Amino acid sequence: MMALIDSNNFYVSAERVFQPELRDKAGCVLSNNDGCAISRSNEAKEQLGIRMGTPFFMMREQHTSGKLWWRSSNYTLYQDMMRRITQIVRDTFPDQEIYSIDECFCDLATFKHHDLEQVAIDLRRKILQYTGVPVCIGIGATKTLAKIANKLAKKQHKTTGVYYMGTAAQIEQGLKDTEVDDVWGIGPRYGIKLIKAGVYTAYDFVNLPEDYVLKLMTIQGRRTYRELKGLRCIPMEFERPLKEGISTARSFNCMITERAPLEEALACYVANASQKLRAQKSVCARFMVYAQTSQFVVEKDRYTNDIVVKLSQPTSDTGTLITEALKALRRIYVKGYRYQKVGVELRDLRPQSQVQSDLFGKVTVEKQDKLQLAMAAVDHINKVQGRNTIVHGAMGFEKKWSMRQEFLSRRYTTRIEDVIVVKAI
Repeated sequence: MMALIDSNNFYVSAERVFQPELRDKAGCVLSNNDGCAISRSNEAKEQLGIRMGTPFFMMREQHTSGKLWWRSSNYTLYQDMMRRITQIVRDTFPDQEIYSIDECFCDLATFKHHDLEQVAIDLRRKILQYTGVPVCIGIGATKTLAKIANKLAKKQHKTTGVYYMGTAAQIEQGLKDTEVDDVWGIGPRYGIKLIKAGVYTAYDFVNLPEDYVLKLMTIQGRRTYRELKGLRCIPMEFERPLKEGISTARSFNCMITERAPLEEALACYVANASQKLRAQKSVCARFMVYAQTSQFVVEKDRYTNDIVVKLSQPTSDTGTLITEALKALRRIYVKGYRYQKVGVELRDLRPQSQVQSDLFGKVTVEKQDKLQLAMAAVDHINKVQGRNTIVHGAMGFEKKWSMRQEFLSRRYTTRIEDVIVVKAI
């Protein structure tokens, strides 16, 4: 059997842990630059009808009248809370795959002789007690069935927060209660085709001929079809595969016209991407730099361009990558436009141990080794002493272009100045 542990309205729940005055009130967490709602409390969904992606300005009146609270995205807090949750889960279910920031799969093959439903209920209670974050747990024979069970746990089993699809009758009822376009792996595009063909629920879907599914939805559809029939087709990934590309970009909090702040932003993005590159012990042989204006301005004021740079020597050195990226940006920058975003995408990644030296290159093997040691030391200091303790000068210091976060909460668990102080009087 498989279990899916999914945090309920995770960003909102994490904010409520340290701000209890927000509980039982309609609220949401906003996207980058406070653009739109990306996590909503049940009260915001049911009482105010706020949908995922509702723009900031459409909720302003509700906020001003006191009906709605909101917070900027506090990813540092959310990542640390998820780390705590997954550790608690691992103590109970050791075979774990972290699927996203708010959900993880667990293989329950070693729990054949346990009461899985009761174990899950106890685990859910423990997570709530230790972290304050409510979760729901779905249990099924495959990942896709566990996904369905998790959704049903949220809708139909709110008291326990656990749904166990163990018997044939439970599986059949669960499939009948699930709309076909809600099935993990089908989605809205194929959902429309299936509905037009008279397939409305997951139960209708599994009763189709397999050849028809393969013809309509290719191999991915057949995989989902077999998963719903209880055949494991999506394996557990206990170790995340190495990334084949690393992209970093953010929209600015205002339009930028000068080149200097664009270069600062790009240098910061390259530094973040190169740190991720070193974390998986890889180097990149080429990268793409791009710059663009808003897509919503009049056509004559729109501009977007990109450039791909091939490195003479694959590297993960931040200084080298920043230098080459800034050269690339200067080639595509055109004065007079109001830029909304710049970004970098590292490509052609390969293991650090498989780099071939350039016979005529300026960087010798010895120098390359020294650069790797220096970068390892910088990464260690930034990890221990705090992010951006050591930075490259090109990254700047004021960062007036940085992401808008006007409603950012404190980093209660990772910053000593933000830790809640309790005083006994």
